Amino acid sequence: MKRFISLFYYRKLRNSRYMQRVGLMLAFIILMTIILPRSFRLQYQYEVGQSWRNPDLIAPFDFPIYKTQDSINQEVLKAESQVVPIFLRDSVMEEKSIRKLEEELNIFYQYLTGYQKALEEQDSATLNRIKGEVFTRRFPIEIALALQRKEKLAPSLSKVKIREYADIIYKRGYLDAQPDTLGDIVALRVRPTEEVLVPVARLVFPSTIFNFTDRNLKFDSEVEKQLYRHLLSVHLAPNYRYSKKLTDEARQIARSLISPVYGKVTRGTLIIRKGELVDKRKGAIIRSLIIEKEKRVGSQTNLSYFISKTLIIFLITMLLLAYLSVNKPRIYFSNVKLSLILFVILLAVGGMALATRLTEFMLRLSDMEYNFNLSFIYLAPSCIVAIFVSNFFGHRVGFVSNLLTALYGAVLVQQSLEFAFVQIMAGSVAVFSLRQIRKREVFFYTLIYIFLAYAISYIAFNMYSQGGLAEINYNNISLFAINVALTIIVYNLIYVIERIFGLTSDLTYLELLDTNHPLLQQMARKAPGTFQHSLQVANIAEATINVIGGNGLLIHVGALYHDIGKLIEPQYFIENQSNGVNPHDELTCAESAQKIIQHVQHGIELAHKYKLPREIIHFIETHHGTTRVEYFYRTHLKQKNCKPPEDEELFRYKGPLPFSKETAVLMIADSIEAASRALKKPTPESLKALVNNIIDHKIKDNQLEKSNLTFNDITTIRKVITRQLLTIYHSRIEYPQEPAKAEEPEANEERMAESD
Repeated sequence: MKRFISLFYYRKLRNSRYMQRVGLMLAFIILMTIILPRSFRLQYQYEVGQSWRNPDLIAPFDFPIYKTQDSINQEVLKAESQVVPIFLRDSVMEEKSIRKLEEELNIFYQYLTGYQKALEEQDSATLNRIKGEVFTRRFPIEIALALQRKEKLAPSLSKVKIREYADIIYKRGYLDAQPDTLGDIVALRVRPTEEVLVPVARLVFPSTIFNFTDRNLKFDSEVEKQLYRHLLSVHLAPNYRYSKKLTDEARQIARSLISPVYGKVTRGTLIIRKGELVDKRKGAIIRSLIIEKEKRVGSQTNLSYFISKTLIIFLITMLLLAYLSVNKPRIYFSNVKLSLILFVILLAVGGMALATRLTEFMLRLSDMEYNFNLSFIYLAPSCIVAIFVSNFFGHRVGFVSNLLTALYGAVLVQQSLEFAFVQIMAGSVAVFSLRQIRKREVFFYTLIYIFLAYAISYIAFNMYSQGGLAEINYNNISLFAINVALTIIVYNLIYVIERIFGLTSDLTYLELLDTNHPLLQQMARKAPGTFQHSLQVANIAEATINVIGGNGLLIHVGALYHDIGKLIEPQYFIENQSNGVNPHDELTCAESAQKIIQHVQHGIELAHKYKLPREIIHFIETHHGTTRVEYFYRTHLKQKNCKPPEDEELFRYKGPLPFSKETAVLMIADSIEAASRALKKPTPESLKALVNNIIDHKIKDNQLEKSNLTFNDITTIRKVITRQLLTIYHSRIEYPQEPAKAEEPEANEERMAESD
């Protein structure tokens, strides 16, 4: 037994398709684990001014009450505004500036001596040169004018005064700044360990040095005043320079002194009861619980969280695989089809994750203090799972996929029961409305139904949970409208998905329903009998499959095109022989059988030429299975005195056998509809017997062994097809002829005479 089990798994592992399916599932689980958010904010989502909709909230541990970001920002601004600008004293610059003043003063007196000498000698050329080049350019012209009045300056006294004036300004504080940008007080760092707060009004600035010298310095003459004002304003550099580094450090210290908390909640404290109004204080406490919980989880190892999330994803995904393996094995064992379903679910859950992060971002931005009452999770067009999967694989798979998508959203995206309920309702409406899609406008009606389902289920759930209409957040209904608009945009991806995965959706089948398709047009002209036969088979097959459960649109399209191979040589098929000429009269039975059998291969070639979907080609390949061409086989036996042919395969179709409910029902409907045309006088009894005989023959010939039809399905098929045939061949009322007019006796006598 152990050897058998080990051999079984060894063979499975060697199966490349099995390994691909395992890899596909691992990739899906890993991607889902990566994209799903990790947040507690939506778990405790609330609205200030609204009722608390969750169960009673009790503090699970001690935690501080955090201030809101706005209040912290206000305290920071206030603290920073109280930090005055810091100016650092530059003693080196002081000494350097005083030396510069003395140098400029020496230069002045050199020119002054030359000027006075030229004045005594009345050397007008030298006077004009010195006055033009020096006094009017380097020094104020008022000095030259004063000197012309023979006012004199004492050089030794001037050097003493210039240093004295500089010291007065430097002691007061000469700042390299504009006074209107500083406020009322600044800090002067006079020494590395000494800082003095000084009012801005008492300080000296480059823009106020003239006013300061006029008010605070005494001069002996106008010449001296003009000279010192000029020298001090031009050559005296500020001894205090703004220190951005020291000011920023002071502001940082002020910010660090601000506490982010202002209270504490102890473990076991009842924070809020269900239905209680959430005011600003309780909102702050709930927000603090969320922050503290995120910190605690973030400080723990991520291994346990990763394992738990992966396990949840695995379990939910196994539900889908279990359903498919039992009810839709052809999807389960097709890696392409399975990957499409997982891709669409991944796309929808990814949209939920993005919407959740957007909601969380908005909650952080508003700090959950304001009345932020939009849950952007409803922006995610989650109904695309129901729509896409239903279009490709039928409404049952679409319904199950929608349920699991809602479960992903409710459990893993940490939304409440509300989201799951609303999503299940909207997705189910989408699946139901697309069941019998025959026109493209049905999709747009579906969008309206989805919006109404979202809105009604959302309002109904909130009425039940809130106890009335007043507490409902109607702003979320606007998100449903945006959701539907996004669904329209995403819906266009269905054509891209068809090309990527090589599958066919119901939209493509809708296009093939159009009787203006070139193949159907040719069939109506060249093989009108076959065309009418295909129409009847399509109606019978669709009515049957709708009862036992299957894709009615698929089987209808498949029935329309299953006999397109007869277009190559339509005259060899009796339904197209209207002139009484039968070309089979010139052929042997084996040759005639081959002519009949060849229409399957011809149909496959035409389907490839006109690029029909692979799903439609399956109907062409399987609608006769491996049955015999009974008419020519029996004719051969009659001609050869019941001697079987040397190669019976000449009278048998090459297959394959039907492998689904749809292909099996088409085979049965095709045979029964064709055989019913041979009944000379169809009655309910003869039609019922015909149906039973053909179905029994198919079962006996093992033509249905690969289809997943059950005995109950076979019983239902017998009843439905019989009912359809009775509808087609129902008896009609025989209308009475118009009564003959009374003839004259002479005419009656003449007629009697002729009859004699």
